[in-house]
Amino acid sequence: MRTDQAEIRPDPTIALVGDLLTDIGKGTVRVPAFQRPFVWRPAQMLELFDSIERGYPIGSLLLWQTELPIPSLERIGGLPIPPPPTAGQQISYLLDGHQRVSTLFGVLNRPPRRGPAEDDADWIWQVYRDLRADQAGSERYRHHRSGRWSPHLLPLAAVMRTRDFLGHFREVELATRDVDQVDMLIREAEAVVQRIKSYKLTVVRLQGASLDQAVNVYARLNRTGTRMDPDQMVSALTYREEQPSLASRIDDIVSSIAESGFGELPRLAVFRSLLAIAGESDIMSPRWSLVADYVQNRLHDDLPHTGRAVGLAAEFLRNGVGMPHARFLPYSHQLVLLAMFFHTCREPSGRHYDGLRRWFWVTSWSSAFAGATSTMLRRALAEMRRFATDEADLPLDVAAVQPMPESFNLNSARTKAYVIWEAVEFPRRLDMLGQPFEVANVLATADNQIFRHVVPRDPRPANRLIFPTTPNTSVLAGLKGLDLPVGPGLFDGNPELRRLVGQSQTEQILESHGIPLKAWRRLCDGGNGGQIFVEDRTELLERRLRAFADHLDVPVGGQVAGVADDDSE
Repeated sequence: MRTDQAEIRPDPTIALVGDLLTDIGKGTVRVPAFQRPFVWRPAQMLELFDSIERGYPIGSLLLWQTELPIPSLERIGGLPIPPPPTAGQQISYLLDGHQRVSTLFGVLNRPPRRGPAEDDADWIWQVYRDLRADQAGSERYRHHRSGRWSPHLLPLAAVMRTRDFLGHFREVELATRDVDQVDMLIREAEAVVQRIKSYKLTVVRLQGASLDQAVNVYARLNRTGTRMDPDQMVSALTYREEQPSLASRIDDIVSSIAESGFGELPRLAVFRSLLAIAGESDIMSPRWSLVADYVQNRLHDDLPHTGRAVGLAAEFLRNGVGMPHARFLPYSHQLVLLAMFFHTCREPSGRHYDGLRRWFWVTSWSSAFAGATSTMLRRALAEMRRFATDEADLPLDVAAVQPMPESFNLNSARTKAYVIWEAVEFPRRLDMLGQPFEVANVLATADNQIFRHVVPRDPRPANRLIFPTTPNTSVLAGLKGLDLPVGPGLFDGNPELRRLVGQSQTEQILESHGIPLKAWRRLCDGGNGGQIFVEDRTELLERRLRAFADHLDVPVGGQVAGVADDDSE
């Protein structure tokens, strides 16, 4: 904030849900056009109403009150809102809370309907409360896509308007002969209405601030929900009605890559890539108002170059490195530096690709970007540009390389790199029934719960398996249940018969997961076999990791010792 600007103090107040919806309906509370579009998933919408009914806090809303004419959305929650009042009157612009407010307004202000949704997008705004007493809390709220009327489903569109509420229960009385059941449904519905109508929202108001001040206050506040990222802050400060906002164009870049099946890259890393390509020297923590003033034209001009460079970087990570999904990117700074390379070098050679692969693994294994500063990133960008123009090789600290993490922690860069390596090393695995599955496909579509413990209380990576089992079967039970019909020494006198029979299915399953046969046998024996299993598998994995690093010409001295997971950004 400039010294010639008066200090602006946020003013927290309390508002009821109905009061907020009324102000939106009048057009006096608006969503500025630079805000990110509505992106909440249906499950998030249901969770919001469940939290409100339980009285849980859903986070404060930030309203910027000003007489400045700010371009704003004409629809909120899919519903049209009137134009703002005449000039000279203060308007409240929503800086934080767009997703929550859109959900409330779009669901509670929608006219009740009968029958299927009018279009494919309309169904997400049709939320119902199941009034039956035996419903679990997490299932009380639901979307009802078919629109088929049911007496126990209260449409939230009828909650805020008494006429619609009474109309719904007139139909319930006509359709339900059980008077006691009708009374129970009405009592529960009245309690739901009371909880929603009496819910108190915390509203933080900024009176008379400039847009620069309002955005900077927002950046400092603790927030919940879908936060405004730095690119949205710069979008706010550079917004022009005649062109798409910077944030929406970055969303397009992220979405186009996600649609390929690779997943969503970090938006902040894409924005920093844009800053770097546009020539901004400080891509870590610049003053956003200065960035907006200094490079606003270049930012929009360089977006196509950034989209191309980020797309090539993602393609290299996926196909050149073998990363199965964007969420396993060890450091977001790696994406920025790769984007700079592909922006600078339009025709990479085989030597370039070999150098980038080696750079990726060394930086992932050596905590290269843990706690990175603006100075470190500025130096790394300069080094990447020199490499791209064949002026110098990339300097790598191979002495700090430690590929095996001490514990399995997906917040750690080393653990993410380990997951990528394991997917490359063991790409096709077998489940407990001997059925094959592609591990990259599982990693791209499943959540972190797929990394399952074999034995309790051992944090080492060798104790984690991606090992599908039958329902209600633990990994340990699944492994112990494997059968090994081909015993040791059974074909010692007949190697030809051994060749014809081949490996047993159990041996194939174990090998596909990097599990030594002796480790599995000790695990089945019980006792301290679990610890021996983890130690034996760790030894095998370390040996194969060392061979992988040798192939990259990355020396790993002695044991591939684990290190503490202190290598996240």
